[in-house]
Amino acid sequence: MSFVRRVLLMLCTSVLGLGVILTADAQATSAPYPPGPYSSRAAGWHACEGNLPWGVQQYTEYSFLPPDQAVEQWCAESPVADNNLLMAVNGFAVFFLPARNIYQTNSYLQLSVEGVEYFITYNCSTPGRPTSAPCVNYTPIKNLGCGCTKTANPSNVGEPINAATGNTNAEQDDFAQGELSLSRYYNSDPNVRGAHDGLQWLTTYDRSLSFTSSGFNGPTGLPSSPTQVTVQRPDGQELTFNKVSGVWHGDSDVSNVLMETDNSSGYVLSWTLFVAATRQYETYSPMGALLSVSDGTHVVLTLTYTNGAQLSSSGSALPVGLLWQVIDAYGRSLTYGYDGQQNLTTVTEPDGGVLTYGYDSSGNLISVTYPDGKERQYLYDELAYSAAGSNQSKLTGIVDESNTRYTTFGYQADGRAISTQEGSGANLHTISYASNGSAATVTYPLGQQATATFIAPQGTAIVSTMSARCGTECDQQYQLQTLDANGYPATATDFNGNVTKTAYDVNGLLDQQIDASGSTSQRTTNFTWNTTLRVPLTRVVQDASGNTVSNTQWVYNTTGQTLARCDIDPSNSASSGYSCSVGGTVPAGVRRSTYTYCTTIDTVQCPIVGLLLTVTGPRTDVTQTTTYSYYMASSATNCGTPGAACYQGGDLHTVTDPSGHVTTIASYDADGRITRLTDANGINTDLTYTPRGWLSTRTVGGAQTAFGYTPYGAVSSITDADGITTTYGYDTAHRLVKISDALGNYIQYTLDAAGDKTAEQVYDASGTLHKQLTRTFNTLGQLTTVVDGLNRTVFNASAAGSYDANGNLIQSSDGLSIQRQLGYDALNRLVQTIDNYNGTN
Repeated sequence: MSFVRRVLLMLCTSVLGLGVILTADAQATSAPYPPGPYSSRAAGWHACEGNLPWGVQQYTEYSFLPPDQAVEQWCAESPVADNNLLMAVNGFAVFFLPARNIYQTNSYLQLSVEGVEYFITYNCSTPGRPTSAPCVNYTPIKNLGCGCTKTANPSNVGEPINAATGNTNAEQDDFAQGELSLSRYYNSDPNVRGAHDGLQWLTTYDRSLSFTSSGFNGPTGLPSSPTQVTVQRPDGQELTFNKVSGVWHGDSDVSNVLMETDNSSGYVLSWTLFVAATRQYETYSPMGALLSVSDGTHVVLTLTYTNGAQLSSSGSALPVGLLWQVIDAYGRSLTYGYDGQQNLTTVTEPDGGVLTYGYDSSGNLISVTYPDGKERQYLYDELAYSAAGSNQSKLTGIVDESNTRYTTFGYQADGRAISTQEGSGANLHTISYASNGSAATVTYPLGQQATATFIAPQGTAIVSTMSARCGTECDQQYQLQTLDANGYPATATDFNGNVTKTAYDVNGLLDQQIDASGSTSQRTTNFTWNTTLRVPLTRVVQDASGNTVSNTQWVYNTTGQTLARCDIDPSNSASSGYSCSVGGTVPAGVRRSTYTYCTTIDTVQCPIVGLLLTVTGPRTDVTQTTTYSYYMASSATNCGTPGAACYQGGDLHTVTDPSGHVTTIASYDADGRITRLTDANGINTDLTYTPRGWLSTRTVGGAQTAFGYTPYGAVSSITDADGITTTYGYDTAHRLVKISDALGNYIQYTLDAAGDKTAEQVYDASGTLHKQLTRTFNTLGQLTTVVDGLNRTVFNASAAGSYDANGNLIQSSDGLSIQRQLGYDALNRLVQTIDNYNGTN
């Protein structure tokens, strides 16, 4: 706790020129502290965002002292409204970090200290910050989750850890079938909001809106005149929208669109969020509860909530407003259950299988038991892996369903994650943070080190520079990346110095990309868009001379479904000037595919709007139409038995190919998985599944193949129709290391820390070695040598310069020492191969 005692929490009031400093060493007294004047201590201080002492979160464990000295006019430099303000003053960290017991509105801060509430008013305008501030100006809540929807390169490492913020984010998938799914998301950052899934955890449907500046004085509590809304995503990320001239605006790097529907009196009736990454529409209640999810053609998910009539597992009445059911468009559902403390304890799947969740006395999620009875465990704050202290809810380990430790995370004293590994040291990544918070050095599994620096002009931290390639172990292809004024990528320079230039519109849609800019290999791709639906209308590719080499166009219906796609040959003059359309005859040089859908519900072919009816291919000499039909009603007879009358209205029934051959999906199970498929020749393929939804048997015309699994879901055996069994073995990191046949012969794989196969050995049933192959790799995971069983080097790329800076193989030799040289253009395409390049032939 010593680092905690060096932390000063600062709140400020520019109205009075008064700053408030709270220390962790003294006792609470009455507030507010009387007004000044006070001497200024602001000179030489730096406003620094990032590098926060994350471990300071359990404010209720400490008592605080209102200030004995204020900071005059501090708000002129950094407002208290800045959620992640941090300064360094004589070795002390000074910051404002909203925690579970600090609430912020537009006019005051409410701080609860030992049950006593203090109200501190402020009126800070947007300040300027010292240009010398070295830290990354990121917004913590905007950087929670995986960052998977970022346009620019994210900063994730390993399992993963956000190397810019130190946040561990882990995703665990519990159920998935069609649109109905359930995943859980962990964030180690204490800024993550609370829910009912365990401390620091959220689930797929933990999506909501909160109002930081709104009155709820309308009829039945409807919000009126909100000016700021926080959109809360299931992975923990939170996005802020502000209302300007009646229109909601997010940060310029946020493509999601928030809309409200008001009644005639100006009270909000509902909210709609268009999610750009999925092109789905989420509808929320006036109070911000998620009600439904739509793809634009129909509602794909509907959510219902407790109304006071439902009971907890202990028999007590549950409060109104807890998520109770999620129902998909076909009528399949997930049903939630809670204990008396409102922790989520069960989720019942459509087929009756139950997921069960367990918690410790602190509220940490410690176990998940799956429908097959297998349990996954979660470990927190283990001293061997975390220096952040106890009761921090730092996820340090995951124990898989075979009761083997599978994942380990490590943390330093300030709570930031510094390591992640699988099994017994596999895929180990370690992170060392720069003292100013602007960079981090990552050591990858094979020992390669690279230092990343970060930028966050819109509050979202991304990698700006990389000191070295990190090889196959990461997604970072560039040594330098710049952003435009809105936070979208502007340039990216790879390790060979090739530059990619991009231009995005204000909606975050890519208008132009120039690859290998300025080189003879330059390639320019131009797009036009339907900006409302976020779908491309045209894509034209040009070479370095400006000649068009590819032209693709699309036509859509009003919901964004593709009606036609046209690939136009630029070299064919007959297609010059053609504009893609759904009907009419296409000229030579145009390949057009067209699509039709259900536009209204009927009793013949369309139980749900938006279902695909036909696909017509590009050939014009023959009919090339594939037709789809669907079940019009639902039946639940003997679900799980192949061939039984089990299906839901809207499930795919038949597929008729252009030759008239019909494939029939004769039955499904209750979760929506196919159990019988009948081909055009009348042959049945029957499928059965384990309680976890893994394929158990596949029977074709009476011949059955059976599949066995490890407790965590890797295939452990396959038994064919003749009864011959092949088995598979794995290490503690769930990596395949052994394959055995029915006679006892086996292949043994030796893997390095990154999962590369360094040795393959083939043994007979008696354990006699018959064949061997070994490989070596450099620290970037690039293959350097291959040695056969007679100890002959049959491939050698171990010499310096065998790979270029982008990782392309440019020089190697074979078993006869014949040298081969390869050349690449600026687009990393192989353009030249010279065999025996230094020889006479």
